[in-house]
Amino acid sequence: MKKLLIAGLLSCAAFGQAHASAETLDTETAVGMASLMICTTFYAEQDMQIEGVIVGQSMMSHKNAGIEEMIMSKETSQALDEYMQRFQAANKEQQIKICDEAIKFARESTFVKVAE
Repeated sequence: MKKLLIAGLLSCAAFGQAHASAETLDTETAVGMASLMICTTFYAEQDMQIEGVIVGQSMMSHKNAGIEEMIMSKETSQALDEYMQRFQAANKEQQIKICDEAIKFARESTFVKVAE
């Protein structure tokens, strides 16, 4: 699943290395974007439409603002691993709490505002 997230978050490594001007994606934004992607699916599966719309729209805004063109560091990759493990090990109630963090990120992220 992490491979899917990385593919969704970033262009291939060769693309990032070929463009020396590409920015490095900070860990907080990478994990936030991963949470948006995971929780969009989670909310759809739980039939939580309002929450799904919030994280889905934010995910698309981040994607359209250029998050996929950024490079991910090894530390950020490790943070994504930890986030995925935490989500997968959680029960449904804990996953809802984790996804509350995705909604908070959707509302508070400055990535889209900075990138516009």
